[in-house]
Amino acid sequence: MICPACDHDNISGADSCAKCQMDLRALDLPQGATALEESLIHETLSSLDPKTAVMVEPDSSVRDAVTTMVDNNIGCVLVGRGRAVIGIFSERDVLVKFAGRMTEAGDEPVRRYMTPNPEMLESSTALAFGLNRMSLGDFRHLPITKQGRFEGILSLRDFLGLLFRWYPDLDDADGGV
Repeated sequence: MICPACDHDNISGADSCAKCQMDLRALDLPQGATALEESLIHETLSSLDPKTAVMVEPDSSVRDAVTTMVDNNIGCVLVGRGRAVIGIFSERDVLVKFAGRMTEAGDEPVRRYMTPNPEMLESSTALAFGLNRMSLGDFRHLPITKQGRFEGILSLRDFLGLLFRWYPDLDDADGGV
């Protein structure tokens, strides 16, 4: 991708020119891009207002982690200490790893069943990139950092909320969603 300001040949898809730092994101927009498409490229993950994540200790029992998710009406808990995240434990982990075994495995430490080292993205990352990473990684929860420090969490539901902001009539189609 050639920078229109300095003629530097950048790699395809670069957000800014490697030479002069000019913002190149608008050059990637398809012709006739919709307002939603422009929003996905220009807005950042922070615009979805990441929620404060609930964290459990690595030695917490699976039963306690599940109870925490139910009590807080959330789909996952982060596993770690303080602001250091070492894993994520989600409703999918419960369904896939514990189908019919909660009685026997419920007291085991959650660290044995969490997904270690979950992918995290900076809050300044474009919405389109975050949604793409979630799709490619096949996960529904995305921990968010700000300047490398854990900030919050987004879920696929937060991205769906963006669609409803752009297309409010979707919420009323066929009696609601």
